[in-house]
Amino acid sequence: MNDKILELKSVNKQYRAFEGFFKGSSVTINAVDNISLSIQKGRSLGIVGESGSGKTTLAKLITDITRPDSGSVLYKGKDIRQADKTEYPAYRRNVQMVFQDPYLSLNPKLTIFSAMKDGIEKYYGKKGLREKCAKYLNMVGLDEEYLDRYPHEFSGGQRQRLSIARALSLDPEIIVADEPVSSLDVSVQAQILNLMKKLKLENGLTFILISHDLSVVSFLCDDVLVMNKGQMVEYGSVEDVLNNPRQEYTKNLLTASKGE
Repeated sequence: MNDKILELKSVNKQYRAFEGFFKGSSVTINAVDNISLSIQKGRSLGIVGESGSGKTTLAKLITDITRPDSGSVLYKGKDIRQADKTEYPAYRRNVQMVFQDPYLSLNPKLTIFSAMKDGIEKYYGKKGLREKCAKYLNMVGLDEEYLDRYPHEFSGGQRQRLSIARALSLDPEIIVADEPVSSLDVSVQAQILNLMKKLKLENGLTFILISHDLSVVSFLCDDVLVMNKGQMVEYGSVEDVLNNPRQEYTKNLLTASKGE
């Protein structure tokens, strides 16, 4: 049985950067260079690499925040660029993103209820909005009373829980998390990672985790893609790649992660 939920076929994305004192010349940067992979439903993929490796650009391609110059992103076998007026909204609902900085991802002028209800109302209508919002807050360990508060009233860990609840509120199949714990204290990081693992197991979610921390990927993910300068360095199960790395770049990442 084919249970691929997401597939990338020869995906490329280039950017032009200007250099020189007067910005007169330009160079082409291959942010994502001919990446192909498939993600099975219910599994978690970690995308790792140093800053500038292309992992965040790849996440933006997956979520259709930006589009590839060539190649295809397929959701359940369908190229999202060819999706019709009914298929595309379903894709946008089913692929949600949790951003790195919880201090910036929530609008400071909106209550938590206002921040969560718009997406639910768009896809499911107005009925029972508050009850639905409260349900997802409970899923991340927060109380209904928080719905009437503003983001500045919460700690960083609580804000990231709120961001996860907002992503969950549309009942997605895939959550793309871009460095979701890197801005949090170490003790809070563990709480958020345990929460994400619990949600994955209980709800059958497919996670795509962007990280520079291999220990985080090892804890949460089933598979791992190692990237460098937009290219695929290694790709396979976490056990195979992290326990038996074949490429020197991956070995160096592992050494740096262990602080050696």
